[in-house]
This record gives sequence, structure tokens and C-alpha cells, in this order.
Amino acid sequence: MERLVLRRSVLLGVPLALAILEIFHPERPNSAGEAVEQGVWFMWFHFIQVPLIGLIALAVYLLTDGLEGRAVMVSRWAIGVFAVFFSAYDAAAGIGTGYALRNARGLSAGAQEAIYKAVKDMPVVSLIFVLSVVGSLAWVAALVTAALALRRAGTSLGPFILLILAGVFLLGGHPYPAGTLAFGSFFLGAAWLEFLPGRLTSASQPSRT
Repeated sequence: MERLVLRRSVLLGVPLALAILEIFHPERPNSAGEAVEQGVWFMWFHFIQVPLIGLIALAVYLLTDGLEGRAVMVSRWAIGVFAVFFSAYDAAAGIGTGYALRNARGLSAGAQEAIYKAVKDMPVVSLIFVLSVVGSLAWVAALVTAALALRRAGTSLGPFILLILAGVFLLGGHPYPAGTLAFGSFFLGAAWLEFLPGRLTSASQPSRT
């Protein structure tokens, strides 16, 4: 029972938390002053999100717990790549940027503008883009192959579609609305698999002792 509660806390609680959290992602600033004002929340938002990224990777792993095959193997490798690259992207683009902008509070408008431009134009931006693209594509690969593995094991069409949507939606970025749609679709698909008929055929259902 304890193992089942822990499993569902990760499998259902984490995507639901992320779906809600993304609603409160800071909006893109229109000026240096606005960016500086958002700096503290921008930093703390991503401090909260980084461990959730690791936990959502674990949730994807749990989707195929007890299953075997090439699709399962690809999904697990891909979600590992996602965890590494997307966490690095989140730390660099979110925590690092937020910290720099937070430290600009109280400075003159000219100094804030200089820091804002430095953050926007720093060379690491190209690296951040690569981390984001690799992490997002790995997420898509992990969700699509997990959905295929589950479908082959006997799941119904509903969760199969929801998990693929969870993968595709994140290509639009993690802030609301794309991030909320991605993690919300994951939550609905996982809940369907856990509670509704047609999760798996009895012969292939993973043990939950």
C-alpha cells in the first residue's frame, strides 16, 4: 500500500503540480524595469521547478514500470536525457537569469538597463537554446515511445492519445498555456491508466505489491 501511495504521489501529484505551477510563470518582460521586478519570482519559480523536472522524469519511468521491449528502453533513455538537459536549461535560463535580475534591484534605471541587456545578449544564450531543444525533443521521444509501449501492452486509446499530446505540447515551451497543457495531459493520461478500465491487459499489468 505504501508503495502504491508513493507511486501515485509521483505519477499523479507531480504533473498536476507542474500544470498548476506553469500558470504562474512570469510573463515575458517588455522593459528592463519590468524584468528586474520579476527577477525574484523568476528565480524562485525555477528553483521550485528544477526538482519537479527530476520527479516528472521519474513519473515517465513509472508509466512503463513492469513492461519490456525496445520502446520501453528508448523511453527510459530519452527521459534520462530530458532530465539532464532540461534541468540544466532551467537552471541557466531561469535561476541564473533571475538571480542576475534580482541583484539589479535598487540600482539606477541605466544600470538596470545595462544588466538586462547583458543578460539578454550573453553568449550562454546559444547554449541555453541547445539545452532547451535537446531536452524538449527528448521529452517528446520519451512520451511517444512510452505511449507506444503501453498501447502494445493493451491500454485503451484514450491514455495513448493523452500521453502523445503531453509530449507534443511541451514543444511550445513550459510556461502557460503550453506547459499546463503538456503536464495536464500527462496527469489525465496517468490517471486514466491508474483508475479507469483498460489500463493494461491482466497478463501484462505490472506488479504493485
